[in-house]
Amino acid sequence: MAKKNGKQEDYIFLYSKKVKIPKLVESFVVIPSYEIVKYLRNKEIFLPYYVHKALIRKNIAPAIATAESANKFSDEMKFRLKWFDKFTIFQLERLAEGYQLSINVEEYKKDFWDIVVRNRTDLGINNLEFVKLQNLSMKYSKEPQEDYEILRTNFEEIYFEPTGYFDGSELEEAKEVLTSATTLTEIRDLGKRYGVEIPRRINKKQLIDIVALKLNFDEEKKQEISKKSILEIERYAKRRKVNVSIELKKNDMIEYIIIKMPQEDVPKYSNSVKIFAGMNIEEYLYNLKFEEIADKVSEVKRKKLNKLLFVGAGAGLVVAIVIVVITQFM
Repeated sequence: MAKKNGKQEDYIFLYSKKVKIPKLVESFVVIPSYEIVKYLRNKEIFLPYYVHKALIRKNIAPAIATAESANKFSDEMKFRLKWFDKFTIFQLERLAEGYQLSINVEEYKKDFWDIVVRNRTDLGINNLEFVKLQNLSMKYSKEPQEDYEILRTNFEEIYFEPTGYFDGSELEEAKEVLTSATTLTEIRDLGKRYGVEIPRRINKKQLIDIVALKLNFDEEKKQEISKKSILEIERYAKRRKVNVSIELKKNDMIEYIIIKMPQEDVPKYSNSVKIFAGMNIEEYLYNLKFEEIADKVSEVKRKKLNKLLFVGAGAGLVVAIVIVVITQFM
């Protein structure tokens, strides 16, 4: 598997021709997403959703850091941005949408292809197949780039959620960051994305269903607790370390989505899980935390300001010298 830390290969051989990987990757960005999907599905290549999450994060992080450095965020948003490195897919897309940041599809595809090319051996891709993709890129070289929404919809066919993950993040991490850095309205919108309408409060039957699911009850045990009152069921669950109530708090709403979302019979894609399990995809793409990105943005701004001040001071000195010279000749 290709690693970001350590030396990366710079070239790939296509027939006897030595081609720079960054150049090859850049040539593939014109290939439309539906063609990419067709190619990868044909090869039975599927990627975990956390790859998609990392690609979005890398894409918008510099723009968000620039805005934060320019003090464009409210205090509430600044607090939420402390969680940026752990944001789920929904949170990243919502942030980009809220601040009218376009997700750069070319950059997204470039990073996507970089992952595919550098992990080609594990993914079962022969070098010569990239020649076919080069021909495909020539076919679409004059076509305009597609929108992110089109890419996202098409790529749903090649992304999958591994067991123990939700919205591109490990389950417990997703619960934590969604509870800490998302509003109630946003949680309801998240529910809609996953086909779940979140009620203001749940009824007794829904409460029983949730408790039974969390405690792995069979039908007999489920019937047994159904004879209890709502308060008794809540206490019963709490004694077994299941915090649940008919009044849904934010963390309850997130649990409700996870429990009630349609459970599709998705193949495990064990080979893909194995390939990407050893790779810290966030670091592979962008080995910087949000705070470090913001610091780099601030440093660039400081250098630009110092340069302007230096140029301004130099111009002032020239003017002063000219005035002195003119004065001497008067």
